Amino acid sequence: MSIKPANYDLRELRRMADEDEPPLDIAADDERAAEDLLRLGQREELLKLQTKLLASGSLPEKPYLTGLPTRYGAEVIVFEWLDFLVEKAGFENTGNALSYYTDVEWVSESAYESLRSYMYGFSETDRFGSTGPASLDTSDHVLSLVYIARLASL
Repeated sequence: MSIKPANYDLRELRRMADEDEPPLDIAADDERAAEDLLRLGQREELLKLQTKLLASGSLPEKPYLTGLPTRYGAEVIVFEWLDFLVEKAGFENTGNALSYYTDVEWVSESAYESLRSYMYGFSETDRFGSTGPASLDTSDHVLSLVYIARLASL
């Protein structure tokens, strides 16, 4: 006796297949694990950039970013970074974060001014809905340091 797929109702087969598959549901633990993996990847990227600098015989000195590179790839990185900051924290908190990065000497005054100029090209309207902008946390600042290291390595 052979089984012929043509003898079965396609809707019935799909229904049975759906019963066997549990519905996809991302649990909070899975989201946290994904975020932890992302942060680990960011720290690994910082380590790779540092290793690259050590191999060249020079460690970065503060400020890490003295000016924005003029290459096209650098502009893409700047836009990506500022979009992340403005998307999460809004203009005021992004400006405060950039000022903080100047205070801790991650970026120079010149780089700060250039970043502020780029920031004004972004729109804050309708980004937050009813929740409003969020504060930046430690992991967001680590991500900013990754962006700074990327730019400094160009």
